[in-house]
Formats: sequence, C-alpha cells, structure tokens
Amino acid sequence: MMVTNAIAAITAIISPTPHPLSPHTAPNTSLKMSTTTATTNDSDNSNDDTPNGIATATHRGGKGIICAGLSCLDLQLLGCTRSGSDEAIERYDRAVHCAGGSSSMTGTTLALLLREDKPIAGNRSNEASDGGEGSSDDDGEEKVRILTKIGPDHAGNTLLEFYRKAGASTELILVDSEVQTSMAVLPVFRNGKRGCFVNLACNDGFSAEELLGRLNHHCNLNGGCVSPPRAFLFGYPHLMPKMQGDNLRSMLEQVRRTYSKDIENDNETISNSDVNTNNKNNRHHRVLIGVDLNGVDGSDVDAARAALFPALSAIDILHLNEDEAKVLSSSSLHQDDEDEASSKGRTETKNGHDESSPIAAPIQSQLRSLHQKGCAIILLSLGSQGSYISITPDPNRLKQLSHSSSCASRWTPGMQVRVPAYTIGHGEVNANGAGDALFAGFCLVVSSWGGDAVRRLCAKRGGNDVNAWELTPEVAGTFASLVAWQRCDARTRDGEGMRSAFDLMDMMKKGDLPEILK
Repeated sequence: MMVTNAIAAITAIISPTPHPLSPHTAPNTSLKMSTTTATTNDSDNSNDDTPNGIATATHRGGKGIICAGLSCLDLQLLGCTRSGSDEAIERYDRAVHCAGGSSSMTGTTLALLLREDKPIAGNRSNEASDGGEGSSDDDGEEKVRILTKIGPDHAGNTLLEFYRKAGASTELILVDSEVQTSMAVLPVFRNGKRGCFVNLACNDGFSAEELLGRLNHHCNLNGGCVSPPRAFLFGYPHLMPKMQGDNLRSMLEQVRRTYSKDIENDNETISNSDVNTNNKNNRHHRVLIGVDLNGVDGSDVDAARAALFPALSAIDILHLNEDEAKVLSSSSLHQDDEDEASSKGRTETKNGHDESSPIAAPIQSQLRSLHQKGCAIILLSLGSQGSYISITPDPNRLKQLSHSSSCASRWTPGMQVRVPAYTIGHGEVNANGAGDALFAGFCLVVSSWGGDAVRRLCAKRGGNDVNAWELTPEVAGTFASLVAWQRCDARTRDGEGMRSAFDLMDMMKKGDLPEILK
C-alpha cells in the first residue's frame, strides 16, 4: 500500500513537460572555455578556498538535475569469449559505441527515464529545448544537464550526439581545444560481465576550477540561475586526479552554497549552520549532492581513502560496491565493533520482514565508518544480490537533507534496507552501467519527492493523510533496482523500448514486478 500511494505522488511531482529531441549545432570547438575569470556576486563566498565562485543563483524552487564528472566514448565488444589465456585469440559477436563514464551513463539514463511522449529526434521546431547556450532555466522543463570535459574531435562529437539523442542538455559541457576526448574499450563477456581498457585523456586534467567555471558561465549567460537543480550528481573522483580530497570537498561545498537557498528570501544563501537550525519561519531549498564511485584502487589504500574521506561530510548519497567498501573502510575499527555489527546485523528487506543481513558484519562496520565521517545515505551495490541502503544513525545529519522536494530527512536514523535485483527473462544481459543506473534512479526519486510539494499535492487532491504520500527507502530502492534492471537488458538499454520513469512507477503501483534474481 505504501508503494502504491507513494508512486502516485512522485508521478505528479516530477512529471516533465514534453519537448522535442532535436539536435543542434555543437558548442564552438575552436574556443577553449575560460575557467580563470569566473566571479561571484555572493559576499558569503569571498573567503571560500575554491578559486572560482559561482554567480549568485536566484530561484523559485529546485528543478532538474546536473550530472557531472568523468566521460568517455565506449567501444563495447559484445558477446566476447573468455578462455582464460592471456595470449588466446578471443571472439566477439559485434562492436557498438556508447556514451560511457559516470556523467554520460547517469545523465543519459535520467534523460531517457524522463522522456515521455516526445517527438522523435530530428524535429527542429524547438532547438533551444536541447539546452543551447543561453537557454532559460525557467521554461517549465525537467532538464538533465551533463557537465563534463571533452575535446573537439570525433569521439567528443559522437558523445554530444549520444547525449542529445537521449534528451540530455549539452549546454554545460566544456570543449577544450587542447585535449582529446577519453575513450575506452570494454569487452562484454557472454555471462554479462565486462572488462575495461581506458585512456582517461581529458579527464586527467579536468579540474574543480573548470567545473565551477562552467556553472558560472551558464549562470552569467542567463543573468543568474533562475532555478537551481534539485540534485548535483558527481561521478568517479578516484579516476579524476584534480577532483580528489580537499579539491573534491571544496567543489561540492561551493556547489552546495550556490544552489541551496532560502525560498522566502531569494537573495540570501544559506550556510551549513543555517541549514542545521530549526527555524520554522523559513523554508529551504537544499540541493541534494550524490557521488558515484568507480576506479577505487585497492593497491594503494591510503591514496584511495585520501581521495574521498575529506569530502564525505559534503556527500548526501554515496554509491559504491562491496569491493570499494572494503578498500575504503577505516582501519581504526575494532573487533568489538564488528562483533556488535554481527549481533545487530539485521535489516528490513523489501517485503518488510526482518531477517539476517545479506552482507557480512565487516561490511556493515565499513559502512558505519563512512557514516561517521559525515555521509548521510549509502547505496551499496551487491551485484546479483541487489542493493543495500544504509541511513546514517545521526539525526542531525539527516536534518541537513531537509529541502523543498525531498522527505529523506524524515527517514529513520540507522535504518537499513535490502532490495533485490530482478531477472531478465530472455537472458540477453549487458551489465555495463548497471551501477550508474541504480545510482541515477535512486537519486531521482530522493531528490524529487516529498516536503511541501507533497503537502500541496495532497491538499489539491483532497487528501488528508500526508504520511501515506511519503517516500521510504524501500520504495526508492525498488525504483532504482528497476532502473538498473532495464539498463542491464541488452534489448532496451540504449533507449529503444526502454520504459520511462512513469512506466516503472506504474509497474510498482500494480505490483507487476519482474522475478527476483536468485
């Protein structure tokens, strides 16, 4: 019943205005975008340790999502054999290109999910809808904007076309004439697993200053950001040497300060301390910040931790897998901590029943160590076993999630939920990007659902039970698992035949879920 009622709420809240998918002229590739002249009109940012601030954003509530971070053009070799010998001649069935990397995978997944009843690509009746330079933020659309760095080459232009075909905006992308676009070769084996060989190229030099400069450039073109994003999602810091550690922290904090606003006074930015207060006279928009991990190197544990730990307090949702959790776990945890986790290692499963946790006690301790460093919500990928959602036990940290479009701040501190993975009946599986899709789906619902928007919707529809409309970790996890499920389906993963977010919600409402993967 909770799933059914909650789905009705999110369907109404995040329903986008349909718009044409029309390719437009690529950004000027002969010009290297300046990242050294960004300025700020916000006096609160004058002492910030980030070199480039972002112009003050006025707003009328959060709208849209920015997907930032690593990108590359993937060459997937599908149906690869794997004999086990380094010198064996392996075979593959066919080769396809796709948009790879966190910003690409997350951005195109979200854009495809939000694409509903839109004209086919090629309809040029409204080219600005694709997010050309200077397009307005206040046009009623739920835009997904990709923020990454590419070169003025064939691979970069191919990425731009993939983004536009999916319906994502390319207006924030930095085209640098002095770099090459990153490329990767991914053998996708017949069991659905994959390998990866990558030249990170432009990602190696993509800096926090450049990223903030693109946001500032966009705000300046529009005379200030009329509506800030509901969520800012950043991916793969361990593969981006200039956005790690303190640089990652200061960049995320700058984004937070710029896009978190007092709704009743659009000219003031809320500080971190302001968000923690219980001022009932003000309503806040606080942008949700999510970080997706990949490339965490277990051969240098200290470096892997140093790349992330300074930024954990700025991260609302952290997505990682079990191997990454093991590498990042704090060595200061004592055996009695693990024993306590083992004795208390019980979690609520999707059907609401209490049973032994599907993850080992040391992993639970590792998740707790990440919470202790400030992360609010952890989304742990378990592969074929689904996913595991862990909520911080600190109620004050959860309160920091309170903003106009999310009710995650009201989740139960310390709650843990397991959600299963689903079977692809016809057996044609391509798991590349499954984690990105899980992360995208989870952040979509958490950033889009709850707060005053729910109350207004209830009042408009004559409803009285506000609690019946609230999002739960179980519902968010189930939706995310469905997004990953169809991303792993080799027949629908690239858009054709892919269900929209609203189709997936309808499946949940009707209880028409796929078979659970055993």
